[in-house]
Amino acid sequence: MISLSDLIAALKTRWRLELFILVVVLALVALWTASSPKSYVATSSLLFDEPSVDPVQGTQTSQDSVAGLLSTQADVIKSAAVAGEVVRSLQLATPDVVTQWQAATGGTSDVNTWYGKYLLGNLAIAPVPGSRVLRLQYASADPEFAALMANAFAASYLETHLKLQTDPARTYSRWFQERTQEVRENLEQAQARLTAFMRETGIVDTSTSDAELARLGALSNQLTSAEASSAALGARASNNAAASPEVQLSGVVQGLRAQIASKTAQVSQMSVHFGPNHPDIVAAKAELTELHARLAGEVGNSTRSVRVASNAASSTEAELREKLNAQRRRMLGLSGENAQLDVLRRDVETAQAAYDAVAARLQTMRLQSVAPETNVRQLDAATPPLLPSSPNVPIRLMLGAVLGVLLAIGVALGLEVRRPRVRTADGIAGISGLPVLAAVDLSDSRASTLLAEAA
Repeated sequence: MISLSDLIAALKTRWRLELFILVVVLALVALWTASSPKSYVATSSLLFDEPSVDPVQGTQTSQDSVAGLLSTQADVIKSAAVAGEVVRSLQLATPDVVTQWQAATGGTSDVNTWYGKYLLGNLAIAPVPGSRVLRLQYASADPEFAALMANAFAASYLETHLKLQTDPARTYSRWFQERTQEVRENLEQAQARLTAFMRETGIVDTSTSDAELARLGALSNQLTSAEASSAALGARASNNAAASPEVQLSGVVQGLRAQIASKTAQVSQMSVHFGPNHPDIVAAKAELTELHARLAGEVGNSTRSVRVASNAASSTEAELREKLNAQRRRMLGLSGENAQLDVLRRDVETAQAAYDAVAARLQTMRLQSVAPETNVRQLDAATPPLLPSSPNVPIRLMLGAVLGVLLAIGVALGLEVRRPRVRTADGIAGISGLPVLAAVDLSDSRASTLLAEAA
């Protein structure tokens, strides 16, 4: 049995053979790799931003879970619409492609979409775990074409994604434009009805009702005063008007009574000295009679004045009562008109609110329809790869090296087993069963060369 030390020594001795075998194996692997069809994969990446504030509406945008978001957008990228846009933008529908399309479909579909679906077979979407990044990997035998297609799919997706957001906004913008015209007409009609009603009724604003209410209060107060005055004057005029304070306290009446009293006293004094037929007494009595007549006439005039004032007070009371009743009827009518006015004003306010809401939404849709970008942007652009992804050159070379080393070791060990040689002291001790007392190193002498040639 060959000892382990002899085997190791044999491997060291046959290193040239082992190196030759390793080089041959690596050369064969390189030749195989060079003759294999190559496929280059170019990678472009897209970044989906975190939920942010909408620049148009100013509100917090909501997004699904990261996995759901990336899965949905991956389906959009691999859609026929994006693929057709790639073919259209790069003008890949060459005459040869058109000929193949006509032969396959009979010219019944869109050539860009048909060829785009064919290109999708070489596109792979790989989400980066734990992030909001999608990798677009396109495989092709031409590294330049692979990079071109990866970038084209990314650009077409960004354009399609922007259209998916702006196209509905454009549609809604046109719809809100029609609704704006409709609600504007409703507002104008409501304002016209309100204006016509206010012109017809004479109601300008709420101050009109306040003024009418104040007038009703004033008339009520005036009627109360007039009723009290009319009652007092009526009481004086209906009883003994001559005894009323207005008559008794009249300055003319009091003056005449003073004159009558003075003249009566004079007549009484003269009657003591003269007879009733004395000219002075007769003259004084005649003057006294005239004073009584004047007093009676003045009392009658004052009495008539009291009665006239009583009648005037009654007329004033009746007039004020009629005005008060008319004002009450006016207030009742005004109450109904105010209720109708409130209804018309609410119609105007409702129409105004509807118009403002539609106008605001129209402005929002117009801004969204011209939005310059979305929350997706291209993070990395694809560049032509230097090494093919298939076949994997490093892996093949590594496997070739491992295989070459194993084959070289196997060949060296096989030759050693076929023709074993004693190469170490341990080998001699193992064969002879005797210990080795000394070892002579002939590696640097001529004897080693002769022994090698003999071997």
